[in-house]
Amino acid sequence: MDRRNFLKLAGLSGLSLMLPWGVSSQASADQATWGGPYLLHMHAGGGWDPTLLCDGKTTEPGTTPSYENKIVTAIENVNGIPVPSQGAGGAKFLLTTQNNPVEDPVHFFQNVGRDVLVFNGVDTETNNHDVGVQALACGHNNIELPALAALFAGQVARDRQVPMAFLASGYYNRTGDVVGISRFPGSKIELLADPFKGAPGEETGLLTDVGSRRILELRNQRLQSLEAQATLPRNKRTLAALRDASKSGDALNLLKSVAQGAPPPIDSFVNDLAPDTRAYLTSNTNPANPAQGVARFIDLGRPIETILRCFQAGVSVSATWAQGGFDTHAQHDTNQTAALGTFLARLRYTLLRAQQLGLRDKLYVLVTSDFGRTPKYNTGNGKDHWNVTSVLLVGPGIRGGRAIGKTDEGHKVLRLSKSNVAETVPDADTRGARLHASHIHRELRRVLGVDRAPFIGQFPLPSGEDALPLLG
Repeated sequence: MDRRNFLKLAGLSGLSLMLPWGVSSQASADQATWGGPYLLHMHAGGGWDPTLLCDGKTTEPGTTPSYENKIVTAIENVNGIPVPSQGAGGAKFLLTTQNNPVEDPVHFFQNVGRDVLVFNGVDTETNNHDVGVQALACGHNNIELPALAALFAGQVARDRQVPMAFLASGYYNRTGDVVGISRFPGSKIELLADPFKGAPGEETGLLTDVGSRRILELRNQRLQSLEAQATLPRNKRTLAALRDASKSGDALNLLKSVAQGAPPPIDSFVNDLAPDTRAYLTSNTNPANPAQGVARFIDLGRPIETILRCFQAGVSVSATWAQGGFDTHAQHDTNQTAALGTFLARLRYTLLRAQQLGLRDKLYVLVTSDFGRTPKYNTGNGKDHWNVTSVLLVGPGIRGGRAIGKTDEGHKVLRLSKSNVAETVPDADTRGARLHASHIHRELRRVLGVDRAPFIGQFPLPSGEDALPLLG
């Protein structure tokens, strides 16, 4: 069968986002949903400053300190994680946007984030945005391997014809052709579920009922023609899946249920918000007309809500998502705390909402950034690119509430002991190993079962590195 004609038909049907073009011939058309586990890769785009979150630093003494921090004056050890706790003037350290407190890092790691595993002192080996994004997404600085989220979805898609196995809304979404890509920014789900509407919720469609029916008739005729020409079993199964979807089959019905779901009430989150942030996060985004707005915490969670609902509906396996605003070469303290505050609030939303939806014990969440920020301010009160960063991970079987890896007082790497990754040694000590993105990805491939996929041999991680048992 001619692939070009098939793709053209799929595009005209409005279902191009739904069908996994990369699925294996082993996939069965009646296995159209997935029950977990799931993987969400959240990325802080631009290079975050982990010393304001999970690798806290204060200004070192002396006239030329090795590290400068104008807004953190004290650090609290939360289960081995050095978390900023006090700001200038002795006040509690909070992440703020326009002077509004959005997140409390200490409260996060003591409460909803108590199961998060922190990797500090991760050497990205780069100060380049593109390379950093790539390394943290696929585990290799020099070769553009498929994103971990794509590999995981591809492994599942070999046996399950999940409609939108890989949802891609992050910065790095290469697939290596192991799975189809579904580019799915949140609000488009309603348009996909009802393609003859110009905008979600419109009462009148773009076409008359007669015109819509005629398009469906012509589409069906074209599909019948392609089915008559199909000879390969895989093509027959794929066309059968397309026919099911075009007739509002199970997959489309699941998508509609996602689109029609009401946002969760803010009352279900209040007790799990940091006390200092509750007033702001529960306030309405449209105070002049509250009926037209929502609570700010719910608004922050909108893009994550769509992803989690797709997981819950069983139509997706993995997803990438990114928030920008972290490339703070100027006014670092103001801009970084604003970006980091909203990002951490979204991570809080993810973990809380996953619990409400029954996904918490099935969901892996990987949190990364391009790299870190320099130990000292530049002339514009900004901080520039720095190769040392932190990575967060939470999920079933992951022992969290701890940190692996450390940095010194100047935010330089300390090596992990090869005999015990819970210990660190000076960077000059060859008995230790610098923690790289590839070490983390090698462990995640193992935990997710990706290392057993038949295609994984095409995508080797960097050789010549000692494997580190980071996850046990």
